[in-house]
Amino acid sequence: ARLAASASYFRFAFDRTAILSALNDALAGRGGERLRVRLLLDEKGEPKITLAPQPPQAPDAVMRIVVSPSRVSSSDVFLFHKTTRRDLYDREWQHYHDTRGSDEVIYLNERDELAEGSRTSIFVERGGKLLTPPLSAGLLPGTLRAELLANGRAVEARLTLADLAGSDPLWLGNSVRGLTRAQLMACEAPPR
Repeated sequence: ARLAASASYFRFAFDRTAILSALNDALAGRGGERLRVRLLLDEKGEPKITLAPQPPQAPDAVMRIVVSPSRVSSSDVFLFHKTTRRDLYDREWQHYHDTRGSDEVIYLNERDELAEGSRTSIFVERGGKLLTPPLSAGLLPGTLRAELLANGRAVEARLTLADLAGSDPLWLGNSVRGLTRAQLMACEAPPR
């Protein structure tokens, strides 16, 4: 559904039957192997699928996160769609991974609101609910995020840097890894 909506928005051809057929062909004979499946769609509607083994994550895994000094714009239309336009996210993820040993980079928008991680959605656990930034903060409508909102486990809330540094449990998640505990690494507040 997310791919269809983005294809429609950017006026890419979209043939659900052809895409599902390509996925079935790519996964044929793979059995119960745990895989990360990447589906790209070009303007003409041609799907390209790549598969990579996805080892299970340890149940006690904790993602170490840093806050980027770069700000995202809550009005940037590309943040609301899963695209290959990820230069900032990929470049900063690699930089902070190599220089600080972090597992994820978190972004704030121009209003000092939490938006998203370079590869994950953000969740702060409070009062038995997972709070996640609203789409208006400038973020991708992640599929795990959508599932948690639909089943009532998560609700949207305006979140700030103080929510990351507070005592409430912090979680990051995406459809590949599920929810993972997260811990903010010592860092300076991002410049305004």
